[in-house]
Amino acid sequence: MAQFSGGQGAHTPSTTSDNWTLHADAAGEMGKVKMFGWGGRGTTSTGYRTRWARPTTDPTGAGTAITVARSSPAVAPVCALNSTYATTQATLPADPGGNLFAIDWNVLGGGGEIVLPIGGEWFVVNSATAGTSLISCRNVAGVDASLSNYTVQWEE
Repeated sequence: MAQFSGGQGAHTPSTTSDNWTLHADAAGEMGKVKMFGWGGRGTTSTGYRTRWARPTTDPTGAGTAITVARSSPAVAPVCALNSTYATTQATLPADPGGNLFAIDWNVLGGGGEIVLPIGGEWFVVNSATAGTSLISCRNVAGVDASLSNYTVQWEE
């Protein structure tokens, strides 16, 4: 299986749009998140809260693609990695109950990476059921311009 990675660097997050969304957006697609990360490079102390969740409604409209790196030059990803959607962003469940993971952190040099255990990866599978084909990373707090980054690595 090939692995892919992507994300947002020097990013200006929003509390209403995702930092990234991994989307199995066509029939037969599936992938599994193996690792994700976040970080900041602020010069003043600012509290952030970032969450990773399965949306309760799917986004609509064309997605804005994030450039993806791949482990094999011969294989392109089938899942889409997007930043926003043209018409409507996905709706996330209430924080904190609907989170796969969430963390409060400081943009003043804060950050981390989580490597999911074998068998504990987060799957996205194309389906008619809302949210099963998506995993979203979005901020609850913290929207400073160009001071944070959010990454994901997945396998297909």
